Amino acid sequence: MIVVVTISTPTLDEFLGQSAQERIDWANSSDGHTTGILERLELFLSFARPRTCLPGMLAFYLACKMLGSAIGLDVFIGFAITFLYSAVANLFNGYSDVEEDNENLPARLYLLGLYGRRRLLRSAYAVCLLMLVLAAFVSPVFVLMTVICIVIAHQYSLPPFRVKARPVVSILLFALDVAFPFLMAPAVAERGPAVLGNWPFLIMAAYLFVWFAAKGLVKNLPDYHGDKNAGLLTSATMNSTRLRAAIGAATGTIIVYLGPAILVASGQFAVEYLLALVWFPVVCVQCARMILRDDNHSANNMLRFDMVVSTGYLSTWILLVDPSISSVAVVAGSILVIFLMDALKLDTRRKKDVV
Repeated sequence: MIVVVTISTPTLDEFLGQSAQERIDWANSSDGHTTGILERLELFLSFARPRTCLPGMLAFYLACKMLGSAIGLDVFIGFAITFLYSAVANLFNGYSDVEEDNENLPARLYLLGLYGRRRLLRSAYAVCLLMLVLAAFVSPVFVLMTVICIVIAHQYSLPPFRVKARPVVSILLFALDVAFPFLMAPAVAERGPAVLGNWPFLIMAAYLFVWFAAKGLVKNLPDYHGDKNAGLLTSATMNSTRLRAAIGAATGTIIVYLGPAILVASGQFAVEYLLALVWFPVVCVQCARMILRDDNHSANNMLRFDMVVSTGYLSTWILLVDPSISSVAVVAGSILVIFLMDALKLDTRRKKDVV
């Protein structure tokens, strides 16, 4: 006689009521509890987190405009690959951070069990394959750069290097989420090799690297206590207190958002680029929130809004460089993605997921 054992799907409340080890064991052993294609797609998008995938794509577009590239098939493929670069990094992160998410966002661990942890890893590799196929339509150089994107996304979260557990190196690698897509643009530009003498382009690449490194300090802040409990050493937990981590992140943020003034002072950018400083007051409010509000809900709300600020800031640079209809369309589309994902609640760092 064959006995079939059916593992029931717990509700979120039942899951949260379990011990930490029971939650981890369930997520690790789950092959998925979803049956409908639509439900799987919703969970996949939640782990891919499209609202966080815009800065790299916008940086790529900004570089294309600075190089005077025409908007053709190669650029559209670049859009897709630089967007998917961040998405696949999110998928790998969702697969790897079981213990950390159990401390910081246990509801995300519940979603992982619903989707299936191994299925999420297979989905991430499928996205990697899609990126390589798309890159093949551009050039061998673009394929090589796409491979580098995949390696960075993979090794940020997964062995053998798992760079995110190395505070300094992880911030530098995280900064490449924006800086590297910017540097991919010459591969689709007619005068790509000429960038070595293009000082505005090179200065902007360096600035975006530093700017997003500061973003890395901010994104680690909401998970300070959970990462500390999980034993993960990050740019935040290397500080003795959360307050010290918040002050460091706020200081770095204020400095990088003064960047337009520094770039104009370099003599390589026209004075109208000072208009990007319009975001500075908003950033100051964000920094105050980092320091003064340390509860989980406030910290995660700050982080979610910070992605709006990042998208808006890059969009401002794009419109200053190229105030064309195509640029307005790209900016409007990016804003639409954020609001659409928020409206559909397709994210794994939603307000209701924070406990």
